[in-house]
Amino acid sequence: MAFTIHLSVPGVQLTIRKERKGRLQLLDSGDEDHEKVVRLFKDGWLHKNKNLPYVYRMFRITAPESLIQPYLQYYDSVRRDTGTTPDIEHLLFHGTFRACALGETEDNVRLCHLARCGLCSIIRSSFDISRCGTQHKFSRFGQGIYTTKCSSKADDYSSSERSDLKLRFLLVNTVVVGWQNKRTRNKRSLVNAGPGYHSVLGVPGEDLNYEETVVYDNDAIRPAYLIVYGDTPPVPPKPIDARTVMRKLFTTPLVL
Repeated sequence: MAFTIHLSVPGVQLTIRKERKGRLQLLDSGDEDHEKVVRLFKDGWLHKNKNLPYVYRMFRITAPESLIQPYLQYYDSVRRDTGTTPDIEHLLFHGTFRACALGETEDNVRLCHLARCGLCSIIRSSFDISRCGTQHKFSRFGQGIYTTKCSSKADDYSSSERSDLKLRFLLVNTVVVGWQNKRTRNKRSLVNAGPGYHSVLGVPGEDLNYEETVVYDNDAIRPAYLIVYGDTPPVPPKPIDARTVMRKLFTTPLVL
């Protein structure tokens, strides 16, 4: 049994799951959520030196109510701060490390228990600021949780331990951004967004080439979808029509 909570991001929802298992729900390609997230993924693929990948599948991430409620409470507190300011919640990408084969096929949906698997850890328990810097030492805006609307940038941080896995993946997350402190220069000493702000928005122009958003509270973000993608599959050869072959055989003049 599951029920959904519709968020301020149009058409996006968090799903509360009553049972303990079944954290990933495969979405049909015609599903409204699937179409919306794929559109964001394609629009956000901005690197000119990286070919736009093929989306193989997408999963909706479900979570227990105990994990969703702190996020909703945080959203309400930011809403009280911002009043009627629109657009305080965004849908943003995050790349991480995968130590298992989660999502590689439609049947690979069981979360692993490997401590080093960032993907399963985030899906199971959401984000943890204390893990900032465990995968990549450089933290442009200090100790926070990093996301971006640029899917091709998030792709740079997506990696798998197993070399036999051919597909890549990104987490798509609901993020309460609130009032954003816009910055064009690095500041690695940050531990919060600054007085009166709820997040940092890194703006391209000086130290950045692509936009990124950083939050400094674990409850400001929850994973909502898992998108799995890779190289475009090869086009299968057309089946041979036996009648066409026979017709050509008997109409081709013999050369003596």
